[in-house]
Amino acid sequence: MQIWHVWLAAPPRGGIGIRQIRGFDMDNLTRPPGREGAQQGGFVPRIGEGHYPSSVAVAIIALSPFIVVSTAALMFGTQVRHDLQMGRFASQLIAGLAIAGYAFGALTGGDLVQRFRQRNLFFICEGMFALGCLLTALAPGVVLYGFGRIFAGFGTGLLLVAAIPPVIQNFPAQKLHVTVVFINIGFFGAVCLGPLVGGIVAAAHGWRWFYGALALIGCANLFASVLVLPVADPPNPGLKLDPWAGVLGLPAVVLPFWAAAELADHGFASPWFWAPLAAGLACFVGLLLFEYHQRDPLSPVKRMFTAMSVIGTLVAMIAGSVFVAFLELAERMQLQIAGRSPLVTGLLFAPLVVSVCVTAFLLGRLIGTRYLPILILAGMACLAAAGALLLDLGPGGSIGITIAIAVLLGLGAGATVSPGLYLAGLPLQSKIIGRVFALVELVRSLADYIIAPVILKLARTGSAKPPLDIGGAHLAGEAALAITLGFTGFGIFLWLSSVSGLPKPDIIGWIEDNKPALESPLLLAKFRRTAKG
Repeated sequence: MQIWHVWLAAPPRGGIGIRQIRGFDMDNLTRPPGREGAQQGGFVPRIGEGHYPSSVAVAIIALSPFIVVSTAALMFGTQVRHDLQMGRFASQLIAGLAIAGYAFGALTGGDLVQRFRQRNLFFICEGMFALGCLLTALAPGVVLYGFGRIFAGFGTGLLLVAAIPPVIQNFPAQKLHVTVVFINIGFFGAVCLGPLVGGIVAAAHGWRWFYGALALIGCANLFASVLVLPVADPPNPGLKLDPWAGVLGLPAVVLPFWAAAELADHGFASPWFWAPLAAGLACFVGLLLFEYHQRDPLSPVKRMFTAMSVIGTLVAMIAGSVFVAFLELAERMQLQIAGRSPLVTGLLFAPLVVSVCVTAFLLGRLIGTRYLPILILAGMACLAAAGALLLDLGPGGSIGITIAIAVLLGLGAGATVSPGLYLAGLPLQSKIIGRVFALVELVRSLADYIIAPVILKLARTGSAKPPLDIGGAHLAGEAALAITLGFTGFGIFLWLSSVSGLPKPDIIGWIEDNKPALESPLLLAKFRRTAKG
C-alpha cells in the first residue's frame, strides 16, 4: 500500500527521493530533466502532452463505453440471463449496483483527485474498467459477471472526476465551447448509441465479445493516456479526510438501487422495497446535511445551495430520469408489445444519436451566452413532447411515431442534462468543478435508476397481459409525463422567483482567473427581499 501511495503522491520538495530509481523518474516515466528532457525522453515519451484533441479524446473514450452499456444491456439482457442461468432479480440488481458503483466512484474521486496525481489515478481507473469488462466477458456465472460490471462502473465513476475536469481547466477559455460539445456527445451520444449497439450485439448473440471489445478499448485508451496526460502535482495532498462521506455515501447509493431491483419480484408496499429505499434515502439526506456543515467538505453542498446550482442539479436529475423512463418504455413497447427484434428496435432508435449531436453543437454555441436556461427549457419541452407521442403509440408500434419519439428524446437529453451540469457548476470556482460534477452525477444516477424502475413497475402492474400491454405502458407514460410537466413548471417558478433576467456567464474569468462565471442568488431571493421589505 505504501508503494502505491508513493507512486501516486507528489514528489518531496528538493531531491529525487524514492521515485527516481537508477536514473529514471518513475512518476514521469521519463529520464530526469537535463538528460533527454521532461517530455520526450525515457521509457515512453509523452508526445501528445498539451495536445487538445488528444486530451479530449482520451477523456471521452474513458467514459463512453460504460455509458453505452447502461442502455445497450436491455437489448441482450435475455441472452445474458439464459447463458448464466440468472434470474430477473439478479439481473436488475447487478445493473443497479453497477450504476451505484459509478455514483460512488464519482463521489470518491472527488477526494482522490485532490490528493494524488491525475495522470496516475487515470492509469489505475482505466485499468479497473478494462479488468472489469474482461471479467464480465469471461464470467462463467452470475457472481463474476456481477463483480465485473460493478468494478467497471466504479472505475468509470472515478474516471469522471479524473478525466473531465482537467480538460476544462487546463486549456484556454476559448476551447470551452468545443469541450462541452464533445463532453455532451460523449455522455449522451453514448447513451443514445446504446440501443443500436445492443440490438447488433443481440442479433449476433455476442455479449461476451462486446464486453471483450470494451476491455480492449480500455487497454488502448490506457496506452494512449500514457502518451497524452501531463505530470502535475495534486492540488491539495494534505486534504483532511472526510470519512463520513464514505460511511454515508456507500449505503446512500447501494440501498436505493437494491430497493429498485426488489421491484422485479415485489410490489411497492413490500418492505423488501420500501425498507432499503427509506434507509438509503435517509443516508443520502444525512450525507447532504453533514457535507453542508463541514468546513472543508468533499461535496460542496453549501456553496451549491444557491438558485442556479440547485436548478441545474434538479434539471440533470429529473430530465435524466424521465429520459431513461421514456426510452425504456418505448423500447419495451417495441420488444414486448409490437414483437420486434432487438436489432430492428435498435435501428428505430438510431436517430437518437443524430439529434443529441445537434443539441451538443447548440450547447457549444450557447455555453458562453445568456441563453443556456432557454436551451434547457426547450429540452424539457422536447422530453414532454416525446412523452405525449408515446401515449399515442399503439400496439403496432408505429415506425413513424417511434422515430419521432427517438428524435425528441435525443434533443431533450442533449439540451437538459449536460447543460444542467454546467448551470450547477458555473456559479462556483472552476477549480472545484470535479467535485461539483461528482455530486450532480451522484444525485442524477440515484434519480435515473430509481424513478425509471418505479415507472416500469407501474407499467407491469397496470398491464392485464404480462409482461406488458398497451394499457400498462400508457399508464406509466402518463406518470412520467406528469413528472416532466410538473418539474418544468416548478423549475420555471424557482428561476422567476430567484433570478433576475438571463445573466451572461464570464467564461474567461471562470477558466483563467478561477472566479465564478455567474453570480447566483439565493433560492427564492425575490420572496426573501419582499419579506424583509
